[in-house]
Amino acid sequence: MLLRYAIRALVVVFILALLALAAGYLYLFKSSLNSHQYDEPKLIKIHRGYSYRDIVNELHKEGVIKRKEPMLLLGRLMRETRNIKPGRYYVPSGMTCSEIVLYLHSRKQDEAKIRIPDGCYGWDVAKIIGENLDTDSASFMKAFSDPKLLKELGVDAPNFEGYLLADTYNIPWASTAEDALRFLVGQFRAFYNDTLRARAERMGLTELEVLTLASIVQRETGLKEEMPLVAGVYLNRLKKGMKLQADPTFIYAAILAGDYDGNPNAPRHRERDSPYNTYKYAGLPPGPIGNPTREAILATLYPKKTDYLFFVATGYGGHNFSRTYEEHSRYAELYYARRQQIRDSLARAETAPSQK
Repeated sequence: MLLRYAIRALVVVFILALLALAAGYLYLFKSSLNSHQYDEPKLIKIHRGYSYRDIVNELHKEGVIKRKEPMLLLGRLMRETRNIKPGRYYVPSGMTCSEIVLYLHSRKQDEAKIRIPDGCYGWDVAKIIGENLDTDSASFMKAFSDPKLLKELGVDAPNFEGYLLADTYNIPWASTAEDALRFLVGQFRAFYNDTLRARAERMGLTELEVLTLASIVQRETGLKEEMPLVAGVYLNRLKKGMKLQADPTFIYAAILAGDYDGNPNAPRHRERDSPYNTYKYAGLPPGPIGNPTREAILATLYPKKTDYLFFVATGYGGHNFSRTYEEHSRYAELYYARRQQIRDSLARAETAPSQK
């Protein structure tokens, strides 16, 4: 009798166990009962170093799942698929627990669209990277001058200034600062091909010298059609042993010193004792003073042949070029007169009575 009851009890337990397993299977793999319902996919950010438990916590915090325990249990059952890459994921509503795990596991890394502006400085790029990727500007600037990373990427310079080409890029959101620099320098390497390297060698310029001069050209003119002429002037001055006397170089030196006040005519900036100040020192600065565009680099490698040695802004956009200092001085007087005209016009506008 007791044996019969024991057998019946075991059968009941077995059936209950099967029902529990079936219910668990349906709950984890076929039912969306553990998922919240929402209209728009929810953004989930999975940062580097997140464990599976951290990811479940994030899903719960962001309102994708109701309870964490079923997802944690599923992680034990689906050990291979719980390997989820860092990134941003937009999780749709109404998925089962297993569908959520498979969805996160199988998605490609989300990319952020990054725009590197023309002629920007390295710290400008750091700010852009910090605002758009899962890293910060301080980490980028640390990697920006990391000797090991510079050596790894074949950059013979104190930092990566000059190697960050202006363009719009898609970079994985979860990239580290080092990953972002590897990507950006890789884009430069793809552009600066064997033909351009051979051209630089024929001109007697190293890669760093090309980028240094191109960065000055970039800062001197925003007109692409003028760049080859500006490059030609500076190359002529270098050949004659003349100082470049490029205003953007002492401005860069002032920014590095942390006291640039926005006034390039302040005497202390022009007289600053810095290797970047080409009014003080002959030849090229020790490195780029920004990140030149492709156009500025090409203008440096394929400059316009000219005998000009000077140029000055017109005040109307563009520059006047000259062969002699006397001619240059006349153009400079015209420029200063134009600046004074603009100042007078602004002063009159400020003092004029407002019309209602």
